Amino acid sequence: MSMTQILQQILIIFCYVTVGFASGKLGIINSEQRMFLSKLCSSLLLPFTVLSAAGMSVGPAEFMNLGIALVLDFLVLGGTMGISLLYFKLTHKDEKLRTALTGLITFPNCTFLGLPLCMALFGQIAVLYNCAALIAFNVLFFTVQLPLFTGGRFTLKSILTPPTIATAALLVMLGTGLHWPAPLQTVISSIGSMITPLSLIIIGVMLSENDLAAIFREKQIYPVVLIRNFLIPVITILLLTLFPLDPMAKLCCLVYIACPCATLTTIYSIQTDTKPELCARSVLLSTILFSVSLPATVALAQCFPSFR
Repeated sequence: MSMTQILQQILIIFCYVTVGFASGKLGIINSEQRMFLSKLCSSLLLPFTVLSAAGMSVGPAEFMNLGIALVLDFLVLGGTMGISLLYFKLTHKDEKLRTALTGLITFPNCTFLGLPLCMALFGQIAVLYNCAALIAFNVLFFTVQLPLFTGGRFTLKSILTPPTIATAALLVMLGTGLHWPAPLQTVISSIGSMITPLSLIIIGVMLSENDLAAIFREKQIYPVVLIRNFLIPVITILLLTLFPLDPMAKLCCLVYIACPCATLTTIYSIQTDTKPELCARSVLLSTILFSVSLPATVALAQCFPSFR
C-alpha cells in the first residue's frame, strides 16, 4: 500500500469531518442531535454494515486469519488495560482518574473511524477484521471498563448490543456459506454504507463543540495521546511481525488498533462524572493527531519485510 493512498483517504476523512465541524458551528446539528445520530450509527447502521459482509465468500484461510486477529486484539487491548490499571494503582492515582486514563489508553475508535478508513483502504474484507476488533473491544469494555465507570458488576445484557448480535450472525452466515437474497443484500449494503460519512460528520460536530485552543493547552492529555496514538501502534507492529498473517491483514489489524481514543469512553465518563473534561479533550486531540500518527505508523510498519 502506497503512502499516497493513505494520505488520500485521510484527506477524504477530514473532508467529511470538516462538513461535520461546519454543521456544528452553523447550528445545523446541535449536541443533542449529535447524540441521537451517534446512537443511530451504533445501533442501526453499524449492524447493517456488519451484516452486509455476508455477501463475501470466506474460506478456511480467512477464518484462520480472523482467529489470529482476534487473539492479537485481545492481547493488545487486554495487555494495555492490565498494565495501565496496575501502573496507575502503583502510582496512587485516584480511582476516577485511574478509570478514565485506562479507558482512554486502552480502547481505540475502531468503529466510527477505523471501519470507514479500513473499508476505503482494504475493501469489504475490512469488515471481517472489524468483527475481531469489535469482539475484543466489547468483551473488555463491558466486562471490565464499564464496571470501573459505574462501580457495578458485569451483566450479560450489557454486552448483547446490536453490533455484537450482528457480528455473531455474520460469523454464522460466513461459516455456513449463507448469503442474503440479492435484493436484500442491496438494501443491507446501502444502509450499511451510510455509516462512513455519518460517523465522520459526527466526529466533526463533536470537534465543533469544543474550544480547540484549550485542548492543546491541556498538558495532562499529551501522555495519553502519545501512548494511544504512537506507543501502542509501535508495540503492535512488533507483535504483528510474529503473527502468520499476510501483509494486507496485518495492516488492517494495525489500523484498527492504531485508531485514536474511543468516543465511548467519553460518553460513559460524562454519564458517571468520571473526569469528563479530561476524556473529551483526550479524544479530540487524539482524533486530530491521528492524521499524523497513522501515516507515521504505516510508514514504520512498511519498514518491516512482513508488512510488504
